[in-house]
Amino acid sequence: MNARRPLCLALALLAAALVTAAGCGKRPHPIVDTGLLKVTVATPKVDKVTVFTDLTGSVAAPQSVKVRPRVSGFIKEVLFKEGEMVVGPFTLLGVPYEGSALFKIDPVTYQANLTQAVGDQNVYKAKLGLAQADEARAKVAFDKGVTSQQDYDTYVAHTKVAQASLDAAAGPVITAKQNLGWTVVRAPITGRTDKAYLTRGNVVVGGETQGTELTTINSTDPMYVYFDVDDQTVAFYQRLFNEGALKQPEQGGKIQVDIKLLGDDNYNQYGPTEYTRHGLIDFASNALNPNTGTLSIRGVFDNADHLLVPNRYVRGRVPLGKPIDNALLIPDGAVATEQDRKLVYAVGPDNKVVAKPVRLGPLSKGLRLVQSGLTKDDRIIIRGIQRVQPGEPVEPEAGTIEYPGAKP
Repeated sequence: MNARRPLCLALALLAAALVTAAGCGKRPHPIVDTGLLKVTVATPKVDKVTVFTDLTGSVAAPQSVKVRPRVSGFIKEVLFKEGEMVVGPFTLLGVPYEGSALFKIDPVTYQANLTQAVGDQNVYKAKLGLAQADEARAKVAFDKGVTSQQDYDTYVAHTKVAQASLDAAAGPVITAKQNLGWTVVRAPITGRTDKAYLTRGNVVVGGETQGTELTTINSTDPMYVYFDVDDQTVAFYQRLFNEGALKQPEQGGKIQVDIKLLGDDNYNQYGPTEYTRHGLIDFASNALNPNTGTLSIRGVFDNADHLLVPNRYVRGRVPLGKPIDNALLIPDGAVATEQDRKLVYAVGPDNKVVAKPVRLGPLSKGLRLVQSGLTKDDRIIIRGIQRVQPGEPVEPEAGTIEYPGAKP
C-alpha cells in the first residue's frame, strides 16, 4: 500500500497541471458593439441607357366597318360564327371573290322583281323586232314608189323608239340583279366580327347610312396605337426635324415607339416588366389639343398574335436622344427629398455621412438615372437612410445595385 502512494500522488499532480495548462489557453475576442448606425452602401450601377418619355396609348383598328344591309327584309339566316375572322373582297388569278357571307335576307321579293324586269326587257326585245320588220317592209315599198317618204320615216322612228325602250329596260334588270345579290350581306373588309346584333327572323332596313347595324368588323393586323405627347417631347422632336437630324414620319422618318401590355411574355404581379413590342410612328396631328396641350401621334404595330384589340390601353415610350454611355443608376429608395431638392447620402473615406444634391432623370428598367451630383466611385447608402444625419459616422456594409427582378 505504501509503495503505491507516490504513484497516485504523481498522477494527481499531473492531472492538475494539465487542467491548469488548459485554463491558460487563448480565449476568443468578444464581439464589440461600436454603437454606430449600420447602413448598406454601394456604388452606382454603370450601364448604357437610352432616355425615354413614357406615354399612355389606346389601340385602334386601321379599318372598322359597321355592317349594314343594302336591301330591306327579314333575316332568313345568320351565316357566320360570332367573333370569327372573315375575309373581305379580293381577286385571285383574275377571279373576283365577293367576301365572306354574313347574313341572308329573304330573297323572294327581289327574285320576283328580277323576273318582272327580265320579262319587261323581253317584251321590248319583241317590239324592237317587230318595228325592225315593219321598217324593212316600208323600205321595200318606198323603193318601189308605193309609199311616201313620210310613211317610211314613221317606220324608222318606230324602230328607234323600240330600241330606246329596250335600252331603258336594261336598267331595271341590272338594279333587280344587284338587289337580289345584296340579299346576301357580305364582309366588306378582312377582320374579326363582333356578335350578331340581330338574329334570324328580325326585320332590317336597307341603306348605306341609315340601314340597320348587323355587326361590326375590325381589321386585326397591323394595329394602330394612338398616344398623347406632351409639349416638351414635341419641342424635342421638332428641333430634330428643323436641324435635319430626323425626317418627319410623313417624309419617311423612322421614330421607334415601344409598348408593353399584360399578356406579353415578361410580366409579374404588378404588370408587364419589358417593352416587348416595337412599332414606328407613322402620323402626327397638325395641332395641339387645346384642352390638354398634347399632340396626338400614331404608331403602327404588328399584331400576329391578336393581343392588341381596339380600345385597349397600353404603356408606351419614345426615345429622347441617343443612348448615354456609362450612365449612373440608383434605386429610388436611396433618394431623399429636402424641400425642393433631391439628396443622396454617401459615406466618405472616414465612414461619415455626406449629403450630395443630385439631379435625377427618368427610370430605366426600374433604376433612376442620375444626371449630375454623383461619381461612379461614390459609396451611397441604399438601405438605412431614414435615420442618418450628415456628418455622423456610420458602420457601412457592402451591397450592390441591380435592376429590380434581375437574377443574381
